[in-house]
Amino acid sequence: MFRGETAKNPNPARAMRPRSGGDEEKEEERVLSHGDVVLLRCDLTILRGPHFLNDSIIAFYLAHLSSSLGPQTDGDDHLLLLPPSIPYLLSNLPDPASVAAVAEPLRLASRRLVLLPVNDNPDVSHAEGGSHWTLLVLDNTHPATGPRFVHHDSLPAANLPAARRLAAVLRPLLPAPATRNRRIPLVEGPTPRQTNGYDCGVFVLAVARAICHWWATRRHQEGEKDWFQAVKREVNADSVKAMRTEVLHLIDSLIQDKNKQEC
Repeated sequence: MFRGETAKNPNPARAMRPRSGGDEEKEEERVLSHGDVVLLRCDLTILRGPHFLNDSIIAFYLAHLSSSLGPQTDGDDHLLLLPPSIPYLLSNLPDPASVAAVAEPLRLASRRLVLLPVNDNPDVSHAEGGSHWTLLVLDNTHPATGPRFVHHDSLPAANLPAARRLAAVLRPLLPAPATRNRRIPLVEGPTPRQTNGYDCGVFVLAVARAICHWWATRRHQEGEKDWFQAVKREVNADSVKAMRTEVLHLIDSLIQDKNKQEC
């Protein structure tokens, strides 16, 4: 299997929705620290639903996906999973020089896959803004033809403007593809449609898991040049419905492991 990476947040202030207690987190509310992510008791309430997932839950699960992938002989840095705050920051920086400075340690041009959660919050001063999550994937798994962006949206085209904005600020940092117009394309990837107004973030997690599974097993997937079939196989109404409980069980397991280590 392949070890992925998760990037640290260069801006400690949350770019997305805060928890329901505001920015000040009381120590007794914390239930788990996992890498750079701190989960609070109110995050468990969000997971139990039906609630819109916040950036901390998405960051936690992507960090878990990254850490759960084992090392492989050809290196450990081709897959990068970013927490939501970094794509949001990159989309809203004032100029290309600032984007380049923040993106430089991410080494995007050398990656094969980069997973970027996208939120549609148009107002950086409004921390509780935004009403939809999607997943933008920087795909450079076929270097001979060059990179592309693939957008997974459980409400087709609802978040396309935000995805286009993020792709636009990242294009200057990437090698031009071997196409006639030399422009890195953005295509829509297959994504089951959500049937409510709050599970978009869960779809992001489910699609990210399918992509990571495809990446880890791609050498055994004959005829599958990308992860599209994996998403079609693994992401559906039943798997998305079950995922909130699965993430809650994962958090509970990690809490118990941590408590045993402290005993």
